[in-house]
Amino acid sequence: MIEEIETNDFGPLSLELRCLDDDATGHRQIVLPTSEVSIKHVDDLLWRQLGFNVPTDPKGYTAYLQSLKWNTASASDNNLFQAPFRAGIEISPYQLVPLAKALDLPRVNLLIADDVGLGKTIEAGLVLREMLLRRRVDFFVVAAPAAMTLQWKEELSSKFGLNAQVVDAEFFAEMRANRGFGYNPWQATSAYIISHSLLRDEAYTVGLKAILGDPRPRSMLILDEAHHAAPAHSQAYATDSQLTYAIRELSKKFEHRLFLTATPHNGHSNSFSALLEMLDPQRFTRGIPVTQDQHDAIMVRRLKSDLREHSDTPFPIRRIENFELGDTEATAPELELFESLLDFGELADRKGGYSFVRLQQRLLSSVSAFYSTLAAEIKKMPDGVVRDAGNALAQAAKSQAFKGDAKSRRLARWIREHMGSGEVWNQRRVIVFSEYRDTLDWLQKQLLEELCLSLEDNRIAEFHGNTHQSERERIKARFNADPDQEPLRILLCTDAAREGINLQHRCYDLFHFDLPWNPSRLEQRNGRIDRRLQPATEIFCRYFTYKNRSSDRILQALFKKTERINSELGEVGRVIETKIEERFKDGITKKNMSRLRADLDSESYLEVQRQIEEQQLSSDRAARVKKLEAELRSIDRRLQLSRASKDVAPSSLQTVFFNALDKIGAPVTPEQVDVAGDVDIIELDPNSDGFSNADWTPVFDQLRTRPRNKDETLAEYRSNAPLKKVSFLPAKDGDRLRSDVEHLHLEHRLVKRLLSQFEAQGFRSRLERTAVLNAQVSRGRLVLLVRLTLYSKGANRLHSEVIPVAATINADDVTPLKSDGQTAAQAYKELQGAIANASQPGSEICDIYRRRASHDALSLRDIAEERARENEAKVRDDLRSIGERQAASLRKLLQEQFDRILKQQGEVQTFFDFSAEEKKQRELDQLYWATRLKDLEAEIETEPEMVRQKHEISARRVEPVGLVYLLPEDQT
Repeated sequence: MIEEIETNDFGPLSLELRCLDDDATGHRQIVLPTSEVSIKHVDDLLWRQLGFNVPTDPKGYTAYLQSLKWNTASASDNNLFQAPFRAGIEISPYQLVPLAKALDLPRVNLLIADDVGLGKTIEAGLVLREMLLRRRVDFFVVAAPAAMTLQWKEELSSKFGLNAQVVDAEFFAEMRANRGFGYNPWQATSAYIISHSLLRDEAYTVGLKAILGDPRPRSMLILDEAHHAAPAHSQAYATDSQLTYAIRELSKKFEHRLFLTATPHNGHSNSFSALLEMLDPQRFTRGIPVTQDQHDAIMVRRLKSDLREHSDTPFPIRRIENFELGDTEATAPELELFESLLDFGELADRKGGYSFVRLQQRLLSSVSAFYSTLAAEIKKMPDGVVRDAGNALAQAAKSQAFKGDAKSRRLARWIREHMGSGEVWNQRRVIVFSEYRDTLDWLQKQLLEELCLSLEDNRIAEFHGNTHQSERERIKARFNADPDQEPLRILLCTDAAREGINLQHRCYDLFHFDLPWNPSRLEQRNGRIDRRLQPATEIFCRYFTYKNRSSDRILQALFKKTERINSELGEVGRVIETKIEERFKDGITKKNMSRLRADLDSESYLEVQRQIEEQQLSSDRAARVKKLEAELRSIDRRLQLSRASKDVAPSSLQTVFFNALDKIGAPVTPEQVDVAGDVDIIELDPNSDGFSNADWTPVFDQLRTRPRNKDETLAEYRSNAPLKKVSFLPAKDGDRLRSDVEHLHLEHRLVKRLLSQFEAQGFRSRLERTAVLNAQVSRGRLVLLVRLTLYSKGANRLHSEVIPVAATINADDVTPLKSDGQTAAQAYKELQGAIANASQPGSEICDIYRRRASHDALSLRDIAEERARENEAKVRDDLRSIGERQAASLRKLLQEQFDRILKQQGEVQTFFDFSAEEKKQRELDQLYWATRLKDLEAEIETEPEMVRQKHEISARRVEPVGLVYLLPEDQT
C-alpha cells in the first residue's frame, strides 16, 4: 500500500509503503524510485500463480481454509465479540460486559471496578485482545504493583497469547549492553509490564514518553489497582501523591486507558474526579463533581453477592469461624503483656518518645514481633521513667518471645487434625496471614516443631515483602500445583500477598493469625481464596480471639463489621475504612475500649456509612440488580450471535494443530494422547525432529510447569522443570483446573507458530492454494475463494472476509453460478463436506486441473470483484455510521464537560477546615480549569474528526486465497 508520495517537478522522490501481507501487516518502508533498477506492477501475480506449486493434500487444505476463516476480523460490527473465542478461558457472560461497553466507547477509557475476586485481569485481557484484533490497539503498557507484574505476564501469555516484556533494571541493563547505552529500551517491542514504583522513576519513563508522543495513536495503558493513583485522602480535600503526578503525566499520552480497582472511591469527590480525569480527560476534570450518570458511562461495577444470585457462574460460599481461645488463663504471658502495655501506654502518653499503636499491633500479632519492635523503640525513649518501664516490659517479653503461644498451638492442632504432620499429609492446603515478617519467622519455627518437620521437607513456605519476584512466582506455582507432586501445604504470608495473587486453585482454608485494623486489607486477604474459579463450594476464613483479653471483643466486632459491610456493599469502601481507621488512630486504650466496641457494634453506624457509600458511588441494590439482569440478557444475545459467527471449535483447532505438527515433522502418535472425559490431553515431544530448530526452545519454555528460579541456569531449568501437557478444552480434576495441562487456543504462541505455515505468505512461498478433490456431486464444481481486506491509514486492517464464488466446470471453461441462488450455497456446503471427508484423485487428473487453475480463476475474477464491491459498500456504510456516531458522542461529552467547568467556576468557593496543603491543592485545581477550558475549545473541533477518520477506508485488496475443484467420483 502506497501511503505517502513525496514529489518534486521531476517526479516522485520517495514512496512510503505499508506492508499488507499477513505476517507483517503495517510494516513501514521507504522506497526511492530513482534508485531502483526496475519497478513493475504485479497486481495479478497471485491470480496467475494458482496451481504452480506442488499439489496440496486434502488435510492440509482443510487446515488452510480453517485458518483463513479464523484470521478474518472486522471493526464494522460492534455487536460481535471475537476475543472470547480466541482465548484460553472459560467464558462467564458477566465478564463480557466490560468488553461490550468498550466496543461502544469512541475511545476505550474504561474503569473496571468489580468486586474482589471476579476476574478483572481476565476482563481487561478480553478488552485488550479485542482491540488488538480490531487494530484499534497496537501498543500497550500494563502498570501494576510490583508483586503482580509476573502474574500479569503469565496471565496475558497463557490466556491471551500476548508476550509482554516486564520492565525492570535487569531489562534496561540487558538492552543497553546488547544495543548500546543510547538505545531506548521502550523500542524493543510493543507490549510491556511495569511496576507502580518504577512508574514514579523518571529514569524508567522518559524513554516511554519519548515514543508515545502526544498521544500515540492505537496505544493503551492498563492501570491495575488504580486506586493507588488517586490523590491521597485526608480530612477535607484529597491531595496529589507522587504516583498521582506520574500517572497523570503518562496517561494522557495514551489513546486508550483501562483502570482496574475494587475500591474506586476513597470518600473524597475531588479524588474520585481526579482519578476519572486520568482515565478520561475528555469526560472529566479534577475538582468538578461527578454524577452517577457520568461515571456509569465509563464504569463497570458488579458485586459478588449479586452475581451469586443472578448469574450462572458459581461462586463459593464464605464461612467465617472464630477460634476463641477460652482455656487460656489471664495469667498467660501474651495476655499479661497486653495489660502491662496498656499501663505502659498511660504512663508514656504523658512522656512521649515512642509509638504505642505500633507496639500494640505487634503484640496482638505475636510476642516475638512485639519484642523485636520494643527493643528498637526503647532506643528512641529519653532516659527516665518511661525508658525504665520499657526495659522492664522488654525483659518480661524476652522470656516468651521464642516460645509458642495459644494461637500457634491451636493452629498446629488444627493442621494435625485436618491436614497431617510428620511424613503423612492429605491434599489439603492452608494460607496463614500475618501483618509482620517477624511473626512469620517465629511461627514457621513453632509449626516445624509442633508438626515434626524440618525445612527440607518443603511443607512450609513464606511469602513476604522481601521475597524476590521470581521466587514469588515459584511459590505460587508450587502452592497451586498437584499435591501429589508438590509437598508444599502451608503458606505463611504477610500482606504483600493480599492483592491480586491467585491462590484459590488448591486451597479453601485461610487463617488470620492477627487481624489488621484496616478492613479493606482484611477483605483483600480473604479474596485470595474467595475468587472466581475456586473449585470448592465453600471456603473458610478463620481468626483467633482470646476470651480473656479485653481487646479481642473489639477485634471480633471489627471482623463481624467487615463481613456485614461486605455482604451489603460488596466491598469495604474508603468512607467506612477511613472512619474505622480514625477510631483506631490512638490504638486500643483503657479510655477508649468501651467507645470503640460500641461504635463497631452500632447498627446505626453501619447504616449511616452504607448510605454515604451508596450515594457516592452506586445505586441502591434493587436498581443495581435490575441493571445487572438487563446487562446479562443483552450479553447472552450478543454471545449467541457472536458464537454462530466467530466461534472457533476446539475440535477443529485440534485437528488443524495435529496437521500442522505433521507438516513440520513432529506428528502426534496415539500413545501421546490421553482421553480424559471429553478432553484430549496431549503430551508433546520437544525432542522430535520437527522441533530441532532452536527457535522452538523459548516457545517450550513458556509451557514449563514452573517459572525459572533466580539462581538456576537455563540448562538446569529445562532439565528440572518438565513441560506441561496441552489440551484444547479446559482440563479438570473434578471441578478444579489441572495445573499440569496448558489450555491451548488460537492466540497461544505455540498454536500461532504452527498455524503460521497456513497463512497466505506461507502458501505463497511453498504451499499451494489449489485443491482437486473427489466429492459426492453430480456435476463438477469449482469454488473460488477471495479475501476482501479493507484498510485505514497506516495499513490498519479494519475488515477482512472470505467470499466464495461458485461455478460449474465445463470441458474448457467454467460457468458461474448465481450468487443468490441455492446452487452457489449448495456448492459451498458441498465444499465444506468434501473437505471434511476429502480424497484425492490420481496425479494425472490433478495435473490437468492444476494447469487450468489460473485461467479458471481469472475468468471468475470480475464476478469476485463485483461481489467484493457489494460487500465493501455495506462495510463502508457500517464503518461510516460507527465513526459518525462515536464522533457525535465525543463532541457531546466534550461540550458537556466545557459547560460543567464554566458552571463550577461561577460558584463561590469555600475553604473551611482546609489545611494549607489542601487549600493549595484546591487552588491548583481551579487554575487548571482555566487551562482546560482553552484546550476543550480546540478539542471540540479536532477530537471528533480524529475519531471519525479512524473509520475511513483508504485502501482495499481483493486477492485469491483458495481454488477448489469438486469432481464426481465416477468421472475421475
